[in-house]
Amino acid sequence: MKTMNEIGAKRRVVPVEVPMPESGIYILESHHDASFHMPMGVWPFHKLCWVGIGRGLLVLEAGSVPLKRNDFVLVPANLPHRFADDPSEPMALVIACVANELVEGRGTLAQLYSKLRDAFPVNFPIRARSSFHLNGFRDAFHSMLREQSRAALGFEALIQGTLIQLMVGLLRGAESGGLGASGAQGAINGLIDYLETGFDKAIVLDELATQCGLSKRHFTQLFKEATGCSLVDYVNRKRIEYAKERLRGTGHIAYACYESGFSDISYFYRIFKRYVGCTPKAYLENE
Repeated sequence: MKTMNEIGAKRRVVPVEVPMPESGIYILESHHDASFHMPMGVWPFHKLCWVGIGRGLLVLEAGSVPLKRNDFVLVPANLPHRFADDPSEPMALVIACVANELVEGRGTLAQLYSKLRDAFPVNFPIRARSSFHLNGFRDAFHSMLREQSRAALGFEALIQGTLIQLMVGLLRGAESGGLGASGAQGAINGLIDYLETGFDKAIVLDELATQCGLSKRHFTQLFKEATGCSLVDYVNRKRIEYAKERLRGTGHIAYACYESGFSDISYFYRIFKRYVGCTPKAYLENE
């Protein structure tokens, strides 16, 4: 898949038709030429849009919404609108087009969409609270594009699952009409929020520093200032607290080890004893 910088031959001057599949979700990538023109119209599907590059306007009957790079916007089905580009910086949009029937009823996607409508009115751009959140949102759009392009077994289900994750991410880590990603400390705060539930995932310092838009050294310094400890220490504490909960709930040491994010039982024993003062077996016997 070509990147946003490899778009010369694909720039559009008019909107493209959306070939909505039976799954009800189509990911559209639209790179605009400076002469791009989109007439006012209505479309029978919902649009969750990411402005990958450029700037312009979402034009509505009631006014216009200024958009810039890394803004997001939610456009309901059958709402008259058009996109208008700044000719000096035409936009590249990635749009999750969602059939109306998917957001009706009481399914998970429908419930999340209703919450998005309430949280993010169309007359304001949606902006990530931090660069950490922003990178997660962009990764979701890239992932959906890749799955659609490859069309491997089960890709429709993966796209829907990723879209649901994106919706939850926006509800937790974005704001309506805000100033957007709030610098280095905002990125660290976003990561700390993520680690409240994501401590069991693989934690790689270099990758997290990159996702926060920081050098490894600066990331390490800011994280310690915010939490009072290193990333490894912070994650281990979260994992051990959860492991204790799982031990009490299941009585199963190996299960508690793997559920809390550890991949090696011997290492789990060492870390558990370091933080708790006894082995997992002794902890169970004393509960």
